[in-house]
Amino acid sequence: MKKLISLLLCAVMLLGIFGAAAEDKVTYTTLYSSEVTTLNYLITSTTNEFAIAANLIDTLVEYDMYGRMQPSLATAWENSEDGLTWTFTLRQDANWVDGNDEVVAPVTANDFVAAAKYILNAQNASSTADILYGVIEGAEAYYMGTATPEEGAEPAPAMDWDTVGIKALDDYTLQYTLSHPVPYFLSMLTYVNFMPVYEPFLLEKGEGFGLATGNDTLLYCGSYYLSQFKPQEIRVLSKNEKNWDVGNVHIDEIVAKYNKEAATVSAELYLRGEVDSASLSNELTADWLADEEKAAKIHPVRYDTDYYSYFYTFNFDPQFDAIYEPDNWKIAVNNENFRWSVIAAFDRIKAKTLLDAENPDKMLYNTITPPFFCEIDGVDYVNMGDLAAWTEADCDVMNDDTIATALAFKEAAVQELTEAGATFPIKILLLYNPNASANNSDQEAQIVEQQLEGVLGTDYIDVVIEAGPSTSYLTARRTGMYGMMNCNWGPDYADPETFTDPFTAGNKYNFIDKSGNPQVEEYYALVDAAKAITNDIPARYEAFAKAEAYLIEHAFVMPFGHGSGGYTASLLDPFSGPMAPFGISTDRYKGQFKLESYMDTDAYYDAYDAYMEARDKAE
Repeated sequence: MKKLISLLLCAVMLLGIFGAAAEDKVTYTTLYSSEVTTLNYLITSTTNEFAIAANLIDTLVEYDMYGRMQPSLATAWENSEDGLTWTFTLRQDANWVDGNDEVVAPVTANDFVAAAKYILNAQNASSTADILYGVIEGAEAYYMGTATPEEGAEPAPAMDWDTVGIKALDDYTLQYTLSHPVPYFLSMLTYVNFMPVYEPFLLEKGEGFGLATGNDTLLYCGSYYLSQFKPQEIRVLSKNEKNWDVGNVHIDEIVAKYNKEAATVSAELYLRGEVDSASLSNELTADWLADEEKAAKIHPVRYDTDYYSYFYTFNFDPQFDAIYEPDNWKIAVNNENFRWSVIAAFDRIKAKTLLDAENPDKMLYNTITPPFFCEIDGVDYVNMGDLAAWTEADCDVMNDDTIATALAFKEAAVQELTEAGATFPIKILLLYNPNASANNSDQEAQIVEQQLEGVLGTDYIDVVIEAGPSTSYLTARRTGMYGMMNCNWGPDYADPETFTDPFTAGNKYNFIDKSGNPQVEEYYALVDAAKAITNDIPARYEAFAKAEAYLIEHAFVMPFGHGSGGYTASLLDPFSGPMAPFGISTDRYKGQFKLESYMDTDAYYDAYDAYMEARDKAE
């Protein structure tokens, strides 16, 4: 009989598994190759950056290992009958500490007001301001009043802060007034734009707040504080002994060491016990699984915690160099048959084998919203309404029929594009992430090029592969310096509306609002109709499913599924940390344990079974 590993049921068993005596210091050591550009959690929406903030700053609520919402900086809350006013009672034992873990001040309601006021000042260029002003009464008008008008335009009127629905009623009572009922508002509170900031420190630091230069540009109220930060050298997150919930912090130190070759060298260092996690390529995973000793040190990745959605998208507002023929691309990309020819010729399974050679199909889904993200009465959102047909469609296998379909789209596109004045071959500028940690994106780009040109022919398309900037890769996407690109989006709250955000007007993903295509206006109308439904959740989900299906049906985006899979080399317990399909919860080390010994595949599935059993009992 296999040895059951229960990570969850009682403190005695936990100590038996993890083995560390209370007085021993537990350190989890990793490597990283991509340095953050800022520590300012009030302006960033970049994964690497808010993953750090998740551990340094607590939020009003949080999620446990089973995905259940729990009190955090707020101990209680209530909502008015009309759904517009939320009032939170804050705990009185939470404190701000500095980089030496010395208490500076208590956390109060004003800290949330100060953070919101900073985010809603357009001069601070916060990437998450739209999330706030999308739901808070008066927030958008206030934000526009702080913005610099375009040349020749009249400035928006400046508004008093009192017109914004965020108020500290007293030191420990915080109130949000919404512009409209938001069924998922509580789940939004785990994201960076609802984090607090200590206003006297913010004002003192000015433009130096959150600079990625050292650990003295922030104050901390989370489970950890930044005890060391030396760019491109080391960063150390140390347990915050002053935190209100320090008893649930089981790893004392998170040590991340910079190494630009981290993806290459981490595996060997992991085997030598010098680091506690490693990057595994597909080839390396296969080698390790064939070696009994090495196979005992890796285990499968948890798919059910990966809610980042990956999708290939086309750029409808090309801003790249003339050599790539942006004007010709704009004609082509606005043709639906052209887009469908590319999508139909794309072998997604072949591309996904780079991440999981054994089960690449498990990484695929045909929607933008991932499966198991949200449900109503046991029915998954992706199985609702018009979206159900896409979920059930067999879009994965490349065969004679799918090739014939791609060529039929090509034939129709050639006729239409020729009449529109396009010239062939159409150059497709395919950008990839050159960073070593980007999951073999260079190889994926090569597979895409070979596949598309092989099916559609080089007389029709010329896929041009280029590496994006290594230090600020997302700049290329945000400025439209690509033709086709693998993008991703992580949900910010528990509602399908969050997966419409990358495609809204003014978006910096694919710029569909600049296409001039009337189908885009139809999509926006469908989204607006779904947003307007706030008191009938099943109807709301059905409406969002209709909008999402429309976007896919007209080939504005190609779903690509999960972004991680296969096996992982890590001593971090995969079942003890926070779990939520949105916000920053899963980036937190709070609650997590470092395993005393390696977890192999059998132990992983035993632990998974024990976790599921314990979760069922907890619900």
